[in-house]
Amino acid sequence: MTAAGAGRGAPGPGGGSAVAGKTVLVTGASGVVGTAVLRELEGYDVVAAVHRRLPAGSARVVQIDLTSPRLGLDAAAYRRLCAEVDVVVHSAAIVNFTADQAEVDRVNIEGLGRAVEFAADADALFVQVSTAFVIRHVSQGGSLGGTLSESKSSARPDEYVTSKLAGENIVRASGLDAVIVRPSVVVGDSRTGEIREAQGAHSLAEATLKGTVPFIPAVEGAHVDVVPCDYVAMGVRAVLDAGLRDGDYWLTAGEHALPIHRFVELVQQVGRDQGLTVPETRIVDPAMVDRLVRPAFAEVLSAEDLAKLDGLLAVCSCVVIPEKLPSSLAAPLGLRVPLDAEDFEEAWRVSVRRLIQEMNAPARSKPAFAWDA
Repeated sequence: MTAAGAGRGAPGPGGGSAVAGKTVLVTGASGVVGTAVLRELEGYDVVAAVHRRLPAGSARVVQIDLTSPRLGLDAAAYRRLCAEVDVVVHSAAIVNFTADQAEVDRVNIEGLGRAVEFAADADALFVQVSTAFVIRHVSQGGSLGGTLSESKSSARPDEYVTSKLAGENIVRASGLDAVIVRPSVVVGDSRTGEIREAQGAHSLAEATLKGTVPFIPAVEGAHVDVVPCDYVAMGVRAVLDAGLRDGDYWLTAGEHALPIHRFVELVQQVGRDQGLTVPETRIVDPAMVDRLVRPAFAEVLSAEDLAKLDGLLAVCSCVVIPEKLPSSLAAPLGLRVPLDAEDFEEAWRVSVRRLIQEMNAPARSKPAFAWDA
């Protein structure tokens, strides 16, 4: 972890003045974003709120239940927590695209509503970790423009994005002092590649390395916007250090998003450098998938393999974007970290190297779904 005063993630002049005496409740503290945020909040009094999985490196933990009144706490414990907390960083969410939709709504929408109620009772600033992909949902009239219009994939990124957009609307309607941060595709730490749990970009990279998806649907000029989890955490810290009370901030690569061909090329280069035999992966027009490509695979793949292929293509429909996203990392948040195109490329290389190490390691059990993401 980099100390706030060390300069790597500290905001511009005046940053850090809001730290003293501030207690921050981080929900989803054992998840991808929450774990990274905990590491970055040195100097704050941090309470890690989790559902099931225990976070790493936190001395203060509270177990909550977003599906229950008062976050599942008894009345006295709830009042004590309200009296203590100054800021709620809400990163808890179900991010598994195959999770039951009712469960997604129960956590990502109703659960967020309970977190908002807590912030109101605590008179606390509310920082919502949303997703940058709400921009596509809005711009395409409620659809991510998926590549599988005819198929019945078990992976449903559109439903996840819809839940995050609904959450944003709840936050705005609450009347609270509230900041919304919107990460793009979160990948591993920019220096180590470490991440709590593999995300969509990792799944696509692994499929590319193994040749389980021989093509990626993408329009001409499409990109993949990957942002290291430590950059996301530094963006959250910058919001707190600057004492911001409102606004939407994009925690993305922005202009430095990777062109889809370069995204795939880097995966292939790293894999071959690590001694893997990596097959070629074609980039195809999304219009071809339902019309030509998928029917051909349907004749030769088992139902199980076809479902896996559909799932990967559904992930592509979210991860691969036709236009570049806005970014707030350099301005107005003022992160003092390398933010050039080469740096985002190197961060992705580091994540792929770490992924290959994990692929070669013994399999680890994973929960069917996680709130703490």
